[in-house]
Amino acid sequence: MTLYIENPVSFPESGSISVNAVWHKNIPLLAAASFSQDKGGFVIIFDEIGESLKDVNCPVHRSYQVTALSWHPERTILVSGWENGDLRVWNGSDKDFINVVGLHKAPITLLDFSEKGGRLVSCDSTGSVVGWKVDSHGETNMVFHLDLKESITHLTFRLTVKSHMDYDVEGLAKAAVDGDERALDLFSSWRPKTTARKFRIQDGSDNLSFFIATQVGSVYYVNASGSCSEVLNTEGTSLSYVVYHPTKDAIVVMMEGLTVGYFSVDKQGHLVEMAKVKLSGRVQSRTVGSQGLAWAGNSSLAILTGDLTVRIWDLDTNDNYVLPTTMKMYISDEKPSSVSEVFTCVAYCRLNQTLCAGTNIGRIYFWVKNPTTEAESLEDAWELNNINTISGTIKQLGWGTMITRLPILSVNCVTYIYIMKEQNVCSTFCEKIWATQKTANEIWIETGKSNHLLELEFQVSDMAISESFIGFSNGRTVYVYNIVWKSEQSVDDENFCEFTVTYNTSFPCENEGIIIHQKTIIAINSQNVTLYNSTGHIISQITSNLNEGEAIGMDVTHHYLTIFTMEGFLKIYDLSESQAKLLTRVKNLYDMVEDFGEIIQAKTNSKGNKVAMTLAAANLVPDGKLYIWDIERDDLIFYDFRKYEDLEKSTMDKYFETEGEKDAKKEDNDSSTDFDEVCKNRIPLSLHWCEDDSRLLVCNAKKIKVPGTKKNQSTRKRSESKTLKDEDQVIVTMFVLPENGIQIHDLKSVEPDTRLLGVSIPYIVTLQKLSIVRDVMSDFNGLEECDKNTKEAVIDFSYNLSLGNMDAAFKSIKLVQSQGVWASLARMCVKTRRLDVASVCLGHMGDAKAARALRLAINDNTLPQEAKVAVLAIHLGLLDEAEQLYSKCGRYDLLNKLFRCRNKMEDAHTLAKTKDRINLRNTEYCWAKSLEKAGDFKEAAMRYEKAGTHRYDIPRMLSDHPQQLQSYMSKSKDKEMLKWWGQFVESQGDMNAALKIYANVGDVYSQVRVYCFLGDETKAVELAKANSDKAAFYHMARFYETLGNAEDAVNFYTKATAYANAVRLAKENHLSKELWNLGLVVSNREKIEIAKYFEEQNNLENAVILYHRGGMLHKALDLSFKTRQFDILQEIATQLDADSDPAIIEKCVQYFVSNEQFDKAVDLLAIAKKYREAIQLCINHNVQLTEDLTEKLTPEKDCIDEELRVSVLKTLAESLMLQGDYHLATKKFTQSGDKIQAMKALLKSGDTEKIIFFAGISRQKEIYIMAANYLQSLDWQNQPEILRNIITFYSKGKAQDLLANFYVACAQVEIDEFQNYEKAFGALTEASRCLQKITSSKEPAHIQRAMEIVQQRLSMVKKIVDIKKLFERGDTQAGMTQCRQLLVMGGQELESSIRRGDIYGLMIQNCVKLGNYTEAQQIIFELKQFLSSKENKTPLTYYVNKEILEVLAKGLEVPLSTFIPVVPKMSSQDSTEDVIDEVLES
Repeated sequence: MTLYIENPVSFPESGSISVNAVWHKNIPLLAAASFSQDKGGFVIIFDEIGESLKDVNCPVHRSYQVTALSWHPERTILVSGWENGDLRVWNGSDKDFINVVGLHKAPITLLDFSEKGGRLVSCDSTGSVVGWKVDSHGETNMVFHLDLKESITHLTFRLTVKSHMDYDVEGLAKAAVDGDERALDLFSSWRPKTTARKFRIQDGSDNLSFFIATQVGSVYYVNASGSCSEVLNTEGTSLSYVVYHPTKDAIVVMMEGLTVGYFSVDKQGHLVEMAKVKLSGRVQSRTVGSQGLAWAGNSSLAILTGDLTVRIWDLDTNDNYVLPTTMKMYISDEKPSSVSEVFTCVAYCRLNQTLCAGTNIGRIYFWVKNPTTEAESLEDAWELNNINTISGTIKQLGWGTMITRLPILSVNCVTYIYIMKEQNVCSTFCEKIWATQKTANEIWIETGKSNHLLELEFQVSDMAISESFIGFSNGRTVYVYNIVWKSEQSVDDENFCEFTVTYNTSFPCENEGIIIHQKTIIAINSQNVTLYNSTGHIISQITSNLNEGEAIGMDVTHHYLTIFTMEGFLKIYDLSESQAKLLTRVKNLYDMVEDFGEIIQAKTNSKGNKVAMTLAAANLVPDGKLYIWDIERDDLIFYDFRKYEDLEKSTMDKYFETEGEKDAKKEDNDSSTDFDEVCKNRIPLSLHWCEDDSRLLVCNAKKIKVPGTKKNQSTRKRSESKTLKDEDQVIVTMFVLPENGIQIHDLKSVEPDTRLLGVSIPYIVTLQKLSIVRDVMSDFNGLEECDKNTKEAVIDFSYNLSLGNMDAAFKSIKLVQSQGVWASLARMCVKTRRLDVASVCLGHMGDAKAARALRLAINDNTLPQEAKVAVLAIHLGLLDEAEQLYSKCGRYDLLNKLFRCRNKMEDAHTLAKTKDRINLRNTEYCWAKSLEKAGDFKEAAMRYEKAGTHRYDIPRMLSDHPQQLQSYMSKSKDKEMLKWWGQFVESQGDMNAALKIYANVGDVYSQVRVYCFLGDETKAVELAKANSDKAAFYHMARFYETLGNAEDAVNFYTKATAYANAVRLAKENHLSKELWNLGLVVSNREKIEIAKYFEEQNNLENAVILYHRGGMLHKALDLSFKTRQFDILQEIATQLDADSDPAIIEKCVQYFVSNEQFDKAVDLLAIAKKYREAIQLCINHNVQLTEDLTEKLTPEKDCIDEELRVSVLKTLAESLMLQGDYHLATKKFTQSGDKIQAMKALLKSGDTEKIIFFAGISRQKEIYIMAANYLQSLDWQNQPEILRNIITFYSKGKAQDLLANFYVACAQVEIDEFQNYEKAFGALTEASRCLQKITSSKEPAHIQRAMEIVQQRLSMVKKIVDIKKLFERGDTQAGMTQCRQLLVMGGQELESSIRRGDIYGLMIQNCVKLGNYTEAQQIIFELKQFLSSKENKTPLTYYVNKEILEVLAKGLEVPLSTFIPVVPKMSSQDSTEDVIDEVLES
């Protein structure tokens, strides 16, 4: 809560009339344009306290008035416009104004600077517009001149729209980190005092373009160079206001008739209409300088509508609403005014986000907007928090700033100008008496028994109190009053006041605040701290040197004075002696705290050994920490209220470490963990030491709200859903431990606007709603009037209990005999969660019931700690605390039970619906019982329905109220209830009414029963048949059985599925046809009964079928063999399985064999798992083994012995081999584990692909060799894949001898088929390698012989390969010679390795190539002789290519027939050669 203190400015001339008053944007200077009869028109400049500047010669003109004023936005330059067209400029440094020679001859109506002051524009009444440039010395130069020939009414400069907000001095405290301004907003009484030293005005670009509007409704755009163009024409409608948007390129125009237009502006200044609204209200005539429209934030407009209404229009959301004009007053004695009140002007301050509006009867309304919350309704976004009254009609309001951080308001009432300063409501207290400021000059003084309203003749800006004196200050003078206490109170006088307040003295003292210590008055100002006695004489002065800076704050606790300065110095003085004595050396916090900015507050405890402080960081935003400086140890510790925001595990319940001792820890307990959550994300606002105990410190901490959260503007009510963690503000009580630790003791929630004033055991003193309230500390509930010894004992107990030192805790209270003390301590144990201590307290209280309940709860391991504490709270009557504890530990079932016990049924029901669904019906039932007890049957019936017990409880409840019961039943739609109601009506004998009820609920059975009772058999039958109700059918069957109509009774029993009764009745009456029909639908038991009946009646055919269907297969088989019903027998056999009786299976098998149905017999044996018998039967009778039958004959694993299973599989595989099904045989051999036999069976199938696959997965040596041997029998020469598999299988089978033999065969194929000795040489080389790999053999001589043969062949083949190379190199003679030698010396070895014909062919080819045709002819004759000697008569072309013979014949000029008379046609083997070559090379 704040107050605005007004101060009238001092005009040098009496009777002056002020027509305009303008503040400088950044400097606390107010310029006023005034007029007096004696002096004429003049300009006067005031400072922030309303005194005129003495060193300035203000301009005066006897005949003309000042018509316009404008300050430069950044420099101290004032421009004034006069009625005769003069312009006069004051540059801030000279005494005199400079007269500017210009073009204006008519009254200057408008003056305005651009955003950064780069351009000044002046306008007169004739339409002349002049643009000026003003330098730092006040010199003006004209830039352009326009003459529009129309009277100009409005001028607004275009603003530079930035992509992000730039903050200047006014917004510096919010320029730090995004979001920290929320922390700053919590401090209503503190703003940084180091602003000017820390920040400077930010530079930025200046926009020199502007808009002007004329009297006829035209709007023109003038750019920086002075070019003018019309951008809007209202066709004669005059304009009331033209303003530019602060954050967007847009302009707002208000026309007469309260029509407001919103236009976007492009780069050339053209306007595009975006929105237009027509406001309701009384049209107000406009005068120059009037303020009927103002920006209220970045996107909202505040508009006066001609009455007592301020309408807000949000341009972004297009919402508009009216601000409240009635204040939620705590004390209101104002009388309604007889004059009609209307708003005359409005103004907005960005610094404190306050909108104010003045009225015609001298009232000023102040609305404050909280930017960090989002209101439930639009109007609640603004709160009317003050209404001030001054004399006169308010014509003009203007906001300025003082020392760049405090807003000040000028109020122009024409005959007077007031400067108003905002200040917090003053309040002060001591242990015996306290005082609160009600208005600017009214003080409410009270004690615990009486009160007094003190009316002063001056305005109060600060005050202080002691038991003997109360002092007031208005900033310049200190007034001292005596407090005189009266001895006795008159019993008969109800208005008796135990004290009187009398004036003592006053003395001049420039100060920012005062404190009274005993009989000493302490005042602080920027120069020093002064100590006065009660008569106003100076005792001493405490000054600060230049390094320390000016004193910015002070506090007194006990007799210790704490002073802190702007430069962060802290000084502690002892006031116990006549002169203030410095207690310790001056401390500089810049050396102790990182990121230090400024001291917000500092207070010393009552022993003078510890100082508690809150600080601002370097960005001048509160850092959220509570600091404790231990003077004796010179250690600084802190408690961080904000650091727990991002921690997973808090550590609040420990000794907070010093900067050099971070590792010192203390064990946490459960209550401390709760304190962690409550204190998270808060800012400490104010702190106070206890005067009586130096360990006790109290502070209040406010929650930092995230933007967008809802704020409840109505008075907050406590509810179960709102926990302590969610409270806006809490008061934290803590102990500062000797070992430099901070221990949280207690937390208490208070209203958001509560201000903490101090602590005086047993009270915590706060200011709430303009009243000082003394709240009893939780430890002292019931001990408000205890003596000093009891207070000390309780505080010592709490202190030691917080440390966990139980011995010292009990020692401190063992001598206290008051039962109230122990009860209070027991209640305190609820807060501290110390159940062991509570048990002792309950014992001292003598509450055996509570002690027993607590003992049982402690021993119950299923209960969480909070639930155990809740049991204690319940027995102590702390039911609200118990509810919170149950809620916190999640035992919503116990919380629900507590709600029900407290008859808080709505809360219990809400809890059950959301968090205790399992007890929802139980809660509904308990609520219904409560309502029934209260006589509210209607609501109780509804709750019984929701509980699901209405079918019993409602008839019981309304049994004594038949009319209400009938009314309820007539409205009920519950079928079960209505059935009961029908039975009730039926019991009363009203059958027709009962029938109607039964018909409405669809109860066919009851209708049939009633119809049968009435003898209406036809309706009963029709109704039963129409609805297929089994109960109705059964009743009809019983009805017909009673009448002896067995056939109809059996029929209805059958429809009712009461088959046992139907069978019984049919057997009794020998109804064979009905019995056979029943046999098709009844259960097995009834089927057997019917079968027995048919057997007795010698109807064996039906008996066999029913025995079979009833599951008695033995009996069915016996009868079927007896009656030779083979169809039935075969059907029975198909239903047998392995679990069937072996005897039955044997009978069926014999039957199938005797009838030569061997396949069915085998299938049955397979189903019965008689595998050997089935296989033998297949062999004996040549039964074809299909795949399905084979699978049936395959025993499953683990169902029979493994050896037997393998034997069965082998037998089955052999049978398959005999039948030629090699694939299935392979499968069964494989399943038996005999892969060799499986491979043999697969080889017989000739399936090459499966043979290769099986060999690959078997991975057995023998199988690899078998597969390779098989593949060698195929056409491997033309199939490279088979060739590769042969080599692979021989290699994997480690059969190197067989592989070598295969390579020799490959070599022979190369020679015989393709004459490719190079490939043959390669194959023989591989064969030699394979033989060399054989290290152990049963026949080494055989291997040696094979090796020799291979080497011999390899040698011969190598020779012919070498001869080919000689021919290729051109060494013909050597080649021919070696060929001749090879033919002569080769002998038998030559014939076994190579072919002679190939040698001759090589020689012939070489001779033809060289043109030696004659020699070639001679060699051909030799070859022919060799061929003629051979038995097979091989043709010549087998060794010599036909093309070579053709070339030879051509060279000898003889016909080709000379060499080959007959040319046989031979097929080409090239492709086969390529295949083999490819495999051998790989």
